[in-house]
Amino acid sequence: MEDALLAYNAGRVDALDGRRDADLAEHPETGADYRRGFLDARIEVVSMHAELRKLLGQES
Repeated sequence: MEDALLAYNAGRVDALDGRRDADLAEHPETGADYRRGFLDARIEVVSMHAELRKLLGQES
């Protein structure tokens, strides 16, 4: 369980840094957790950009 949480967190951190570690993403045991963390963080980034555009009056 701890390995899965660490992989998920690594995916989140990498996504927020704007990079993806292909080796971690393809790891046979924790790759899915890494990819989930990565995707979750990317969705957060897109949502934050959408909110920022709304605040600036640039909805599209």
